Amino acid sequence: FTGVPALLLFWWTWQRDQERLIVQKLVWFATTIDGKRIHLRGGSGPQFGILIRNRSLFPVHVSAAGFQIDGEVIQLEHPYFESKMKKNPDPQSNRPYIPDEDADVREIASQASTKVSVHDPTDQVTLSAVLSAAAEKHKVSAEDMLMSGKVMAMVATETGRIFTSLPL
Repeated sequence: FTGVPALLLFWWTWQRDQERLIVQKLVWFATTIDGKRIHLRGGSGPQFGILIRNRSLFPVHVSAAGFQIDGEVIQLEHPYFESKMKKNPDPQSNRPYIPDEDADVREIASQASTKVSVHDPTDQVTLSAVLSAAAEKHKVSAEDMLMSGKVMAMVATETGRIFTSLPL
């Protein structure tokens, strides 16, 4: 009689202590004057990034981020993680929050999220080249290729686990 509850408690405890990240690729859009949505483009192609949500009960440290485009994995050499903010100690200031230089931007607190952007020109050129080659291979536009399931965001944690985004 005690075996079943003990097994359920063991399973629940093991499940609770696992890393759980939700990874999504971010694609930025803009609205034109006539109300159409268009992809934002940089000098080398469409702009996109990664959204990471930590559903674990403990903080998780991201060690690498990148994309899988048509089976080819591209790790970002210089991923840009969103800055962490803290309350401004100066009550007279008109800025209630200021950047926290002591915070580790790669650490995601439990139940928090962060964005990873591609601002480095070499990363942008590399991603754009691979995306364009894959789009030519499948005879679609780079924007259509980006929105397809053949482009996935990837995140690796310091424990070695790799999380990928689901296809749209």
